[in-house]
Amino acid sequence: MARRSSGEGSVFQNQQGQWIAMIELPRGPDGKRRRRLRRARTKAEAQAKLAALRDELRQTGTVADANRTISEAIETFRSGRPESPNDDWLLGLVESGLGGRKVKQLTVAECDRFLAECAEGSYGNRPIGSSHLRRVKQRLTAVLKNEVRLGMVTTNVAEVAKLPSTDVEPRERRSLTIDELHRLLAVADGAIGVLIDLCGRNGLRPAEARALRWQDVDLDQGLLEVTGQMDRTNTRGPVKRATNAARTIAIDQTTIARLKQWSEDRSALEAEARSAWTEQSFIATGGVGQPIGREQLASAMRSLCPEADIRPHVTPYELRHSAISVQADAGRTSWEIADWAGTSESMISSRYRHRLRRVSRVLPVDSPHND
Repeated sequence: MARRSSGEGSVFQNQQGQWIAMIELPRGPDGKRRRRLRRARTKAEAQAKLAALRDELRQTGTVADANRTISEAIETFRSGRPESPNDDWLLGLVESGLGGRKVKQLTVAECDRFLAECAEGSYGNRPIGSSHLRRVKQRLTAVLKNEVRLGMVTTNVAEVAKLPSTDVEPRERRSLTIDELHRLLAVADGAIGVLIDLCGRNGLRPAEARALRWQDVDLDQGLLEVTGQMDRTNTRGPVKRATNAARTIAIDQTTIARLKQWSEDRSALEAEARSAWTEQSFIATGGVGQPIGREQLASAMRSLCPEADIRPHVTPYELRHSAISVQADAGRTSWEIADWAGTSESMISSRYRHRLRRVSRVLPVDSPHND
């Protein structure tokens, strides 16, 4: 009988009467032939599994072992999909909690326990609220659904997993006063001080501030162009938050002076690092030229706030919230703030309505001037 080539397969019964779907894989590094088998109860089921094997081979270039782990299933699920920072975080939680488990041995009870541990904060730096917990379950379900499609398992145990109740309350967003912001800037220096200035005084989103490049700033004209943002993997991409998120704003002498001072300090760090320096065009960079990450900025904020006598500490995004709040308190209109902050006027009107200083011109209902 002629040998089958890579990608070909067959359906047959073994001596025990079980139906088998078999596919030939490309030869391994040692030159030996490789094949994958899937057992089935009927011929039709075996033929369906053979089609799934061919589909997986066509999409990924190989067929995973039937004993593969959740980590390997996640890799297959990721292949061919557009990269998403949010997916990286959610799938990272799944991998941390269940990555070592074999796909075919995963139980509903283990999924329940994993979700409960996520809610308690076992696989992150803090407990997870109900909305994010639901998304974690959705990603786990999607990974196992892909395994069902490929014929690795017949049941998606994550679909019936139970979401635990959680007592995590949304953190009320805090707004710094101008005095608190000045104290924070007084204890911050270097790239972190620049980021705090850009977010807390100029209203940039932390992801936008971290993505800012030297070519985006005109220090002579006092202008700053917001054209990109950083994702969770520290990769720069276009701004996505709102249609007017890409914008040009004016910066004052305080921000200009801080940027000029940091430019000098950065040059000194580059000279000191020599060959270890990683050349980057980003303004906010670390000791050897690497861009500042979101966790690095958040950690710096947690350390600096107590030093500035700010308790509880504020998050990087709350710096932007503080900047918008100050503009609303100063009497700026909702459309002026929206253009400056790169967001919608409706968001400013709804979120900051209580801070917008407006005089109502509506007269009493029995006023003769109403006619």
